[in-house]
Amino acid sequence: MKRRTNRSRNVLIITLFILAVLGIMSQPENSPVAGGVNLATKWLFQLTASATASMDSASPQELAAEVEELRRENAELQKKLADYYDIKAENEKLWKYYELKKTNPSYQIAPANVIRRDVNDDFYSFTLDVGTSVGVKVNAPVITDNGLVGWVCQADAATCKVKTILSPDTKATVEDKQTGDSGILSGSVSLCSRNLTGMSKLEEDHQLKAGDMVVTSGTGGVYPAGLLVGEVVSIAFNKYDASRSAVIKPFEDVRSITSAAVITGFASSGKVVRADEN
Repeated sequence: MKRRTNRSRNVLIITLFILAVLGIMSQPENSPVAGGVNLATKWLFQLTASATASMDSASPQELAAEVEELRRENAELQKKLADYYDIKAENEKLWKYYELKKTNPSYQIAPANVIRRDVNDDFYSFTLDVGTSVGVKVNAPVITDNGLVGWVCQADAATCKVKTILSPDTKATVEDKQTGDSGILSGSVSLCSRNLTGMSKLEEDHQLKAGDMVVTSGTGGVYPAGLLVGEVVSIAFNKYDASRSAVIKPFEDVRSITSAAVITGFASSGKVVRADEN
């Protein structure tokens, strides 16, 4: 645009003038440099006055048209910037699950953000901003990059509610990675506030010990095999019913997560491979 080119030239002239004045102020009064700059700035004064007059001579219609074009260009830039941040955020969410997806290509994963929490639920249930429109179904596993955190208990087109592994309603078959001992992952009131859950129905001769890793076993087909769950903290024995159980500390702090992903599909057979097992 010709008007914009003229304006840019005028701005440059005014900027040079200001720099020249600053140069004068920084020199002693009797400095040869100051004298030379004084002579040069006489011409700049005249040129600046001419440029200012040129700018002032623009008609209101021309100025209005230029302002409107600048507004339009600014709106386009703002939209592009918003699109860039949306794409960047989506890529960051997907990147979290890149290794899991790469080593388990049958996984269909829907990354999501936590949009609210149920303040009346002692077991830290939450709602995600994905739903049936992207394949989310009730009972679908919910994970973070640190492992299993819950499962979908309700879903509509745009959102889904998740019950966490701290809840007694969770019934997932899990196993000790080191010993192969299996049990049922389920939470309790006494453990949830400390971000702990339980593993019940252990065999009498189990070999679990503190520090062992617990993963999903894949039995039943609800959860893929090999999803990280947590670490064994302690072993307990109930003298009233002679049952044995373990306290599990999840690898993720379920109480404070802000994003997660729903596994909307996976192969029904075959063990899940993790990157650290290759």
